[in-house]
Amino acid sequence: MGRFKAWTAILLAAMPAAAAGQYETPANPPDPAAQLAELIEIYDAACLRAFPDDSAVARDMAARGATAMSEAEVRGILRDDPGRGWIIAGRTGRFRLIAEAPPFHACGVRTMTAIGFPDMAPYRGLADRFETGGGWQSFGPQTMNIGNIRSVGAGEQRDVRGGTESLMVFLNTPDDKSRDAAHSAIEVRFVHQIYRPN
Repeated sequence: MGRFKAWTAILLAAMPAAAAGQYETPANPPDPAAQLAELIEIYDAACLRAFPDDSAVARDMAARGATAMSEAEVRGILRDDPGRGWIIAGRTGRFRLIAEAPPFHACGVRTMTAIGFPDMAPYRGLADRFETGGGWQSFGPQTMNIGNIRSVGAGEQRDVRGGTESLMVFLNTPDDKSRDAAHSAIEVRFVHQIYRPN
């Protein structure tokens, strides 16, 4: 599979299944810097350090007291793809971690925000440290719409043993027709994925 086709497949697999109604504007949003810091801490521990060992990811979730998502909740995100999910009641909000099974083996953490994160430098620093050693190529941004949700994704990718490894950032929001003052939240998602075709 070519790099562009692989990236398109990855983006399609990661598109949200949620309706615009779930993007309600937060009434009392947390400090963006604090929320980003907590998102980064969870992502670093579970998706960069523990992953791709799915058992280690599960242990990290248990240590945090995370609540396992129901099969229906996971299916609402992954559709027909296999995986597990947890909900973390964080200090700055609710976070959802999804661990997707191969071939799109992935660990991703998402949270709803009021305006996104104006300063992404802390994330960039984390990604740069993880990508030390070279071989990573930037891709995106690419925008896709499914239903009334718009998703913008970008990241870095490298070739690994018959497949690819990617770090990705997605911003999901209601499209222009569905977005209004009551539904203007932005879901931010960080994903670490290892893809090896069957």
